[in-house]
Amino acid sequence: MHKGLFALAALAWLLAACQPAPAQTATAAIPAATAAPILIPYQSPEWFKHAVLYEVYVRSFYDSDGDGIGDLRGVEMKLDHVQSLGADAIWLMPIFPSPSLHGYDVTDFFDINPEYGTRADLQSLVAAAHARGLRIILDFVPSHLSEQHPLFVEAYANPASEHTDWFVFTDDENTRYAGFADNTEMPRFNHYNPEVVEYLIEAALFWLDLDGDGDYSDGIDGFRVDNATFPPQEFFISLRQAVKAANPEALLLGETWVTDPRSLSIYYPDQFDALFDFPLYSALQGGPNSPGDGVLNGKGFASLLASLFEEQEQRYPAEGLRVRFLSNHDTDRIATEVRRDPARQRLAASLLACLPGPVMLYYGEEIGMPGQKGTSPWWDAYRRAPLDWYAAEEGPGQATWFMQPDRGNQPFDGISVEEQDGDPASLLNVYRAILALRRSTPALLTDAIAFPAADGLGKTGVVFQRSAGAAAILCAYNFGEEPLEVALTGLPFAAGPLTDLLTGAPLPVLFDSAQVYTLALPPLTAFWLAGE
Repeated sequence: MHKGLFALAALAWLLAACQPAPAQTATAAIPAATAAPILIPYQSPEWFKHAVLYEVYVRSFYDSDGDGIGDLRGVEMKLDHVQSLGADAIWLMPIFPSPSLHGYDVTDFFDINPEYGTRADLQSLVAAAHARGLRIILDFVPSHLSEQHPLFVEAYANPASEHTDWFVFTDDENTRYAGFADNTEMPRFNHYNPEVVEYLIEAALFWLDLDGDGDYSDGIDGFRVDNATFPPQEFFISLRQAVKAANPEALLLGETWVTDPRSLSIYYPDQFDALFDFPLYSALQGGPNSPGDGVLNGKGFASLLASLFEEQEQRYPAEGLRVRFLSNHDTDRIATEVRRDPARQRLAASLLACLPGPVMLYYGEEIGMPGQKGTSPWWDAYRRAPLDWYAAEEGPGQATWFMQPDRGNQPFDGISVEEQDGDPASLLNVYRAILALRRSTPALLTDAIAFPAADGLGKTGVVFQRSAGAAAILCAYNFGEEPLEVALTGLPFAAGPLTDLLTGAPLPVLFDSAQVYTLALPPLTAFWLAGE
């Protein structure tokens, strides 16, 4: 079926579903009943349910042509690095033409930013990734576009434009309008206009079928949908219907920056396969611009994570996935959040890997890159600085577009792939090891998580159990600087020593006659415990 027909079919479903029933009179014949619209079943892709997603800012990743700017060919050249981390999928931040560095103000939804390459380069990257079993998802921005987009330029100050109703103009002269976060550089779409819905769906389907041959299996594998709290839910239902009709395995991952699970739950059914777990992020980090104030820094009550997980289980549909993460391009990096403390960075990595569902790494996290929102004119560039491949920050492929003197990374600071690659104790190899352990441990590849009864956790301790059938893993953490002695009941292990999977060392665990387990947790410690 032609791409446009998918969009029109989805749009027809939406409009039919929203039509009011005709008014009845005493003499009018009662119309025949109209069948309710049939939705494609709400089911998330199997491949993503326990995936590791790796977020890449293409400009900062790897430069294939020596112009200082990372590009799509550079991403393809470094697939070995991505795969060494145990990633299953790569999320590319916006790659469309845009006047900005960040790319979220798109000027053409059907083309590639020439600084990043060509459509052929994207096809090559997708083919190479697929050959390795990796998936590629694109950042899709349906809430707004650039003020320089030809459609908006034509409608601005032109009330007679055929595209006037595509945007949210707030005066009769088409000179004032709603913008993303009140930013005039990014005008909002009017999603109640069926033409807008069709246009955006057409754009999504375009990238799902990169070579235009009607076979969606060799296109991109889904979308991270930006700013998904603004467009109406009816729009996302239509988008989902069209995308899933084209490729049922395509992923729809929503950025819904909502920290209350009650409010987050409305974005799941018939809209998104997965949402970022901002409630958990908020608990772990405290806030995107305030380092040092979350659970990972020993603040708050770590044991209250149990309540958060229980509420999520109650409120979210079983098919609705939560993507756990430590930082992203809009937040201070995890290394900055924990004030560059190596022990806390390792704790954070081991916690992420032990959680159920898909997890996400932001490029550079694996080597401990710091990054904090800076000052004008660079702002978030400090959080999106080039990945350091070399100790000297110089060498083939090193992106150099942002080299401000006050950036987080400096030459020979120990924070580079080159400096950490051969060091078994480095953060890079810790990430590789724990994500490989996650992949090889069945109990960590299920949705099951339970919080056993525990005394002695204080503010800084948390213990939870992951299980698959009779196999179980006990994940125990102390984010504080004082030791804890925790008494646990109801664990499935037999009396005797347990093995810490993180180190391979046996760990004595004391039992009393009532089968209460006493576990000593030193400061800044993580254990993944398994029975013999």
